Amino acid sequence: MEAVEERLSETYASPVHLIPEVSEHLIGSGGKRIRPVMLLLCAKAAGANPDDGLDLAVASEMLHNATLLHDDVVDRGELRRGVPSAPKVYGNSASVLVGDFLLSRSLGLIVNHGDLQLLEEYSRMLANMAEGEVLQLLRSGKLSVSLPEYVEIISGKTAGLFSWCCRAGASLLGKKSTLSHRAAKFGKAFGMAFQVTDDILDYTSSPEQSGKDIANDLQQGKATLPLLLACIENPEVQTLVDRAVDNPEADSDLFVEIVNRVLDSKSIVRSLQEAQRYTDSAMEELEMFEKGPALNALSDLTEFIVNRVTLP
Repeated sequence: MEAVEERLSETYASPVHLIPEVSEHLIGSGGKRIRPVMLLLCAKAAGANPDDGLDLAVASEMLHNATLLHDDVVDRGELRRGVPSAPKVYGNSASVLVGDFLLSRSLGLIVNHGDLQLLEEYSRMLANMAEGEVLQLLRSGKLSVSLPEYVEIISGKTAGLFSWCCRAGASLLGKKSTLSHRAAKFGKAFGMAFQVTDDILDYTSSPEQSGKDIANDLQQGKATLPLLLACIENPEVQTLVDRAVDNPEADSDLFVEIVNRVLDSKSIVRSLQEAQRYTDSAMEELEMFEKGPALNALSDLTEFIVNRVTLP
């Protein structure tokens, strides 16, 4: 990971000073780096040399940060990783364009790696991410989507990249590897659990803990699993949600009331149960990997997804 960090800064270097400045503002502010970690661990668990996957790991983190820059423009987010978001500091135009730069650098690393099948999967994953984002945009402000739509959104915009990372790591073993498909399924289930718990944390954690605005998804009109389940459980929550949607000038007290109603419902526990279901599926896929420190680390990470949530 030290090598990944070094290559990250090399990859977003540019004579156009605003590009590394905006990149460093976001990438240098921290982040879990969980996507490159997953890629390298899957490589090691499959029996490959993780050093061969450093550029792929960097590419995954570059893509992730490109999407964050774009997301903060679309969502008008003011906080990211505990600091003012890039659009807040540098403006929307710079954030979008630097995001495009990071995306192009990511693509270049995949091309240079030379695995055509991996490149095709990357292209398909990008299209699915874009479709998930657009579907979320279409539903934004309505705060009411069906559960299948919710699954489709997070499957495209979050789980797809995790799936690709795990597939990429296992693919480093070459054609003799039979684990790429199983690794991709593991990453997909891991990513689904990761996003569900992220949605839970939007309600249960403070801005200091999450590094984001309080109830950011709710304020941006995004219907996440805890809210969907709370509305199903209690029609009064849906009434409050409708009031918030119909009134663009709704004050913070209304959002606080919705958050409190969600926390008082059974939706947080039920959402956590859904996340557990995904982690169970992920753990099943890990059974195909050779036992060792890398597999133990993947297992620990999978368990941590659910354990990081503290119920109110």
